[in-house]
Amino acid sequence: VGKTTRVIELSDAESSDLPSFEELEEQIYETKKIFDIEEDDMNIKVVGRILEIEDTREFERQDGTKGLVRNITIGDDSGFISVTLWDDKTNLPYDINEAIKIQNPRVNYNDLSNRVDLSVGNSTNILQPSYNELTSLPDIEELQNILYTSKDIASLELEDRSVKIKGIFSNPYIEKILIPKCPICNRTLEDEDEEECPHCGNPIDEPKYLLMLPGKITDDTGEIQVTFFNELVEQLLDMKHDDIVALYEESEGDIGFLETKAMDIEGRTLELLADVTYNNYDEEIRLRPKKIFKNEF
Repeated sequence: VGKTTRVIELSDAESSDLPSFEELEEQIYETKKIFDIEEDDMNIKVVGRILEIEDTREFERQDGTKGLVRNITIGDDSGFISVTLWDDKTNLPYDINEAIKIQNPRVNYNDLSNRVDLSVGNSTNILQPSYNELTSLPDIEELQNILYTSKDIASLELEDRSVKIKGIFSNPYIEKILIPKCPICNRTLEDEDEEECPHCGNPIDEPKYLLMLPGKITDDTGEIQVTFFNELVEQLLDMKHDDIVALYEESEGDIGFLETKAMDIEGRTLELLADVTYNNYDEEIRLRPKKIFKNEF
């Protein structure tokens, strides 16, 4: 559409012959349940409820330009799937428990998780579902009961994803609770006083910090290493990331102010949603929590 083109509003008679938006959508996109999505599916439409939202991360492309990426998880009554949002799509105007409709995502096979996932870029739309599309979508508590398998520690396996675990938290290790990262490439820095990133070569005014809190979870069947990151560390310590960093800098690297906080969470019963990962250092599986359902004495 350019200067020589005219856009004219249709009359009621003319517009009455056109199919509705819903009819056009059904003609263009195939509606799929999450369980039925297959690698390389094209022109599909998926309706799901947001179960998890991760922080937006910045990365550097091969040409030196910066990009943004963010991961969310959505679910319906057939399963759940990871969705990767790129650049402008990371500004998601929805929150956990809200329903979304994704039109025309790219479907990829993820070798790490052995699952398909969705990629959302400029050619993909994220919309609010219609009333009819919501009628068969359970609320978030129903979805969690349907989709998340409860396991004890002895039955955990390396391929387990989004399992519910309940146990006693112990041995919180706060010595390396703040991990310095390059604010450009997000790689870990050996020294927080680095003036130049040894990985990407960019100058560093000040590092950004990853919050990390390792410990152990124990139930009647055994124990397992667990590592909490960022928002989950904030929840456990009842402190904000920026406040922890500010106190750390004021105390010139002394983390003694966190010892009382660590003692307060020792012995708490935690119910977690977690993935099982492999620790190459000690050659054992460990938990990577994604959500804390319960935190109680």
